[in-house]
Amino acid sequence: MIGSLLDQRYQVVELLGKGGFGHTYIAQDTRRPGNPTCVVKHLKPATNDPDFLQTARRLFRREAEALEKLGNHDQIPRLLAYFEENEEFFLVQEFIDGHQLSLEMSPGTRWDESQVIQLLYEILPILDFIHNNDVIHRDLKPQNIIRRHSDNKLVLVDFGAVKQVKMYSLMSPEQQIKNETISIGTPGYMSSEQAQGRPRPNSDIYALGMIAIQGLTGLSPKQLAEDPTTGEIIWRQYAQVSDPLAAIITKMVRQYYKYRFHFADEALEALTSITHPNTPTAAAAAVSYVVRNYLREGYVSANKMVQSLQKLAKPCYIPPDNTTAPETTQQSPSPSQSTVKISPVNSPISPNSSPTRLGFLNQYRRKLPLLIAAGGGLVLVVFSIISASPPSQQPSRLTAENNKIQDTTKETTDKNTTEAIQEQNNCVVVTRSSNLRSTSHRRTGKVIKAGTKVTVTGKKEGGWLEISAPEEGWIWGSRTKNTCPTR
Repeated sequence: MIGSLLDQRYQVVELLGKGGFGHTYIAQDTRRPGNPTCVVKHLKPATNDPDFLQTARRLFRREAEALEKLGNHDQIPRLLAYFEENEEFFLVQEFIDGHQLSLEMSPGTRWDESQVIQLLYEILPILDFIHNNDVIHRDLKPQNIIRRHSDNKLVLVDFGAVKQVKMYSLMSPEQQIKNETISIGTPGYMSSEQAQGRPRPNSDIYALGMIAIQGLTGLSPKQLAEDPTTGEIIWRQYAQVSDPLAAIITKMVRQYYKYRFHFADEALEALTSITHPNTPTAAAAAVSYVVRNYLREGYVSANKMVQSLQKLAKPCYIPPDNTTAPETTQQSPSPSQSTVKISPVNSPISPNSSPTRLGFLNQYRRKLPLLIAAGGGLVLVVFSIISASPPSQQPSRLTAENNKIQDTTKETTDKNTTEAIQEQNNCVVVTRSSNLRSTSHRRTGKVIKAGTKVTVTGKKEGGWLEISAPEEGWIWGSRTKNTCPTR
């Protein structure tokens, strides 16, 4: 393959890697100035059966279209091309000059909390982006995270498009007919539901949590044992970590997916609440967490949400910040491993909350009454100002009649002008087809086509815009223009 010219354009110059799912090459684009470097992923199907090739072609095209959508993110490689030659499949992607995160996580090397927090702050927004585009990475691990040398940012690579086709080629004809699923992923970083071939968005959150645990403990996921009763990962005693951060990571790696964060932005809000504890952003994240659960999970009545907010508002005991963990020596879960000596770490986060269901919100319970009181006070002040306005003097009957006619004409003109401006401001144009989500942020299966004029309500949430027409629900804001053309 070295030296071959693929698609009359891409000159293969070096083998980058190979495995059970195909080969990856470094190539040069001979049709662009300077012959820039790119990455070519090559898959040769295990069978030449015509029926399989047709299905593989469809899967390959679908995955390529998904990668095309994701290329709009700065920390995801752009898809440059995909093509088929001699019943073999090829993907061409942007080359990322950097090193794998696994080089920074050598065995026995422990990260401090600030490094792990920075990792979560960088990767969670990327996961939120790909999940909002209905894509699941399915193979998140240190080897598939690249530290880009130009700006030191982390970049997600290897979204498994080639793996999807390769795994299908390994299925028996009976499995293909039944449309059975085969797991894609790496043991240790792969959640239980993903191992059964049914990945979910928070399967990626599980994998990221395992990477965080690997950073804190210096142990690979395979070295960590599971609780024989619950199946939960046993890791806490091997890391020097504050309780709030440990509670977040523990929730990321819960065995049963329903007990994890359902979405990446939820985990990001929880992280914000412990790293910026005395800011309006953190208080807003606390309230947003309860409201989001009300909208997404659907309580029986609004009283449930009110009760949750009341719980947050109750005063609670906050332990002093002078608790430090002593230096300890722990045994590795594997008998073949030597003892692990954990030295104290200067943690930027105080362990001042417990890992309850809303544990990361405990420190904001005292702030919520102040926020509510401040809001009520603002309403009273505005009402007082309005009430204090002096009453206008009674004009004469003739003057009143003339003023009434003038006011009626002016009101009609102002109303028409206001309605026209409001209609224009509330209207946006969809520039690219966008999936429609329901008011509870669940997928509806409907698509708002490009060029459609939609009416927005003014509500925004995590990049999504709420619309009231032609359908009620939420669409992705980056796929719209600000206003409709004037009539």
